Amino acid sequence: MARALAAAAAIVVSLLAVSGAGGSGAQTPKRGGTVVVGTLREPGCINAYLPRCGSTPVSSHIMRQPLRGAFAVGSGFSWRPDLVSRAEFTKVPPYTLTYHIRPEARWSDGVPITARDFVFTHNALRSIAAELFDSDRQELAIIRSVSAVDAKTLKVVLRSRYAGWRGLFRHVIPRHALRGEDLSTVWLDRIHNPKTGRPIGSGPFLVERWERGRTVTFVRNPRYWGPHRAYLDRIVLRFCRQCVDLGAEQIEWLRARELDLAASIALSGPQIQELRRLAGVTVLAEPGPVWEHFDIRIGRGGHAALERKQVRQAVAYGIDRVAIARALFGTIDAGYPLSDSAVFGSGSVHYRPNWRAYRYRPTEARRLLEQQGCRRGADGIYVCGGERLSLRFVTTGDDPHRVQTLQLVQGQLRPAGIEARPVYGTRGAVFDQILESGEFDLVLFSYIATSPDAPAGSADLYGCGGAQNNSGYCQRLVTRDLDQARRILDEAQLARILNRADAQLAKDVPVIPLLERPLVAAFRSSVRNVSLRTRAWDPFTNAENWWLAD
Repeated sequence: MARALAAAAAIVVSLLAVSGAGGSGAQTPKRGGTVVVGTLREPGCINAYLPRCGSTPVSSHIMRQPLRGAFAVGSGFSWRPDLVSRAEFTKVPPYTLTYHIRPEARWSDGVPITARDFVFTHNALRSIAAELFDSDRQELAIIRSVSAVDAKTLKVVLRSRYAGWRGLFRHVIPRHALRGEDLSTVWLDRIHNPKTGRPIGSGPFLVERWERGRTVTFVRNPRYWGPHRAYLDRIVLRFCRQCVDLGAEQIEWLRARELDLAASIALSGPQIQELRRLAGVTVLAEPGPVWEHFDIRIGRGGHAALERKQVRQAVAYGIDRVAIARALFGTIDAGYPLSDSAVFGSGSVHYRPNWRAYRYRPTEARRLLEQQGCRRGADGIYVCGGERLSLRFVTTGDDPHRVQTLQLVQGQLRPAGIEARPVYGTRGAVFDQILESGEFDLVLFSYIATSPDAPAGSADLYGCGGAQNNSGYCQRLVTRDLDQARRILDEAQLARILNRADAQLAKDVPVIPLLERPLVAAFRSSVRNVSLRTRAWDPFTNAENWWLAD
């Protein structure tokens, strides 16, 4: 979650990826060919465990293709077994996970993947713990011991129950290839066996070469152990050049036929329409993992009236979230949906619309304000406790979608008797100064759900004294549920607890969910089986199933 929040602060444009199932049909997939994919900025190096490789997610995307993990993100934005066929856990001390590694799983050189590879991975990461991301060090600290029961069975003992346990061992590395090597230096430019110099991995594609400043080329793994080997011979990942207007750059490449699939690009409505006019290009879109919302400041630094729940509810009723979603992204989908949860994305199987009661009802907003003793002034704005209900709405001024949102909110709140005063700042000012100081009434920004485990970290956002609790909200029962959620191992039970907490958040309104920014993909119609059922933002999701039609 900490890494996700850092990314959210740095990336305030829409993150775009492949969605839907474009070009699929009843045809038999063909083998061969190369697909060129456009993406974000080039990373400093490939090893996704090292902060010095950069905060860009591309290093993780590159590493994920050759190096699979115990679990992977599947449809419904939930975990599915990957290198393992199943895993069992105990609910009482010692908290033990038992992984059953797939019998067929093997490395690209034919060596079986065993429990010793998992043990080696854990020990290799511990050896460079000081160089890892904070979140990775925290996960290492949760593990008490890792041991091989037999060749295909692994036992992991945790120090405490940990809801994010399925995200452990997200990249398992080969013991026979890296024994005696320093993980912090060996895989900076490629993923290979240092003893042979050959690419190595467990996924459908291997890293063939990296041409700095240009591309990374992946080649089919001939010994991939999954349901089938990849259909394509190669995938070429092309990095942005100027990295200023990613949408314009990749539209140019698609028009010039220098790109087959545009992923992770930021598009405006007119750019999407431009893509749809390109002959032979398919454009797909759906809500993605970038969640836009308002945090409401309760207490010091915020408007005194916002300390009252009914006033916050009035603000929620006075904002037409449906109209905002349609105004911002109606060019993508005339019925573009809003978000009605503060813990789960709409693509999650656990999503429940706990906030659906808040639709635009300015009369209800006025009723709630008057119930609290607020009186409407001559200018139509309510005065509560002697203070005019004029609220500072803060956001980043370089994001046109957010600027447009605040302009819409201004007009929507006025009939409710509330004045919205937009305050625009630089990213640094908003995230490093205003959020930290609490000097705002409402602030508009995004969080990014990087994995299905992200909701388990909601205590940091909404719990009393949470590390990222910008609102100052503190409710004992919600905090209890969210603290408990960190330690629930069963996925269904975790979802029930989080949705119960979300229902209470909807009553207390320390936050107002807005929408999930769209994932958008544009690709040539000859590229088949493009899919992103997970609603994650990895441009290579399902890449082993891509194929090229004539």
